[in-house]
Amino acid sequence: MKNPSTCKNCGASNPSFQLICSNCNSFMRERIFNIDLWQIIGLILENPQEAFRRIVNAEHKNFIFLIISIVSGKLLIDTMFIALTISKEDIFFSGLLIKYLIIFAALLFLLLLFAALLKIINKYFQYETRIKDNFALLAYSLIPHVFGLVIIFVIEIIVFGGDLFSNNPSPFSLKEFLAYALLSFEILLIGWSIFISIASLFFQTRNKIYSLIVGVVFNSFLYGCLILGAKILFNY
Repeated sequence: MKNPSTCKNCGASNPSFQLICSNCNSFMRERIFNIDLWQIIGLILENPQEAFRRIVNAEHKNFIFLIISIVSGKLLIDTMFIALTISKEDIFFSGLLIKYLIIFAALLFLLLLFAALLKIINKYFQYETRIKDNFALLAYSLIPHVFGLVIIFVIEIIVFGGDLFSNNPSPFSLKEFLAYALLSFEILLIGWSIFISIASLFFQTRNKIYSLIVGVVFNSFLYGCLILGAKILFNY
């Protein structure tokens, strides 16, 4: 095992997430019952490694489905923007609830799939992890998309109104500077999300190259599915 935690009482090696030593039954660390959402958000900004530690050590991985629900709304909006960009024509907004539920189900499936695959792959490389921890870390790595929805998207609506989802005229032709500035912030948030996912993998393995490769593969699948979703859901 390449990511052990040593018991201070007996010196035995345990998985890093272990609460009670498997050899002497001593407590390995403090017990964390629930995730404090606001605390974790603050720690992701200030001290990501401590945020990951608390997420992994928490017995109840609460707020995950809230995060996935909000992120699914942001990804739906992103698919609409992608469809508009590629088709160069206005798109139809019918059946948005169904499309949202499809994206929610797809995101949930993708997170669960990668959480399970990570456990298998990590074990092959002698990193002991749990599916629920992998799932929670991947879900919380999407936090920047929440900021994208509640801050950037709100500003976009205020600035562009009904023309936000239009190619005639396009937001870039109406207010070019603001449109590109907001797009830049969107890209930065995506980059931040990718960084968090890679950093969370590094927290579990302490292997930079491995974490980078796995993180890039996960995010490639995620954003590849986003482009595919734009093609399927909006038929451009």
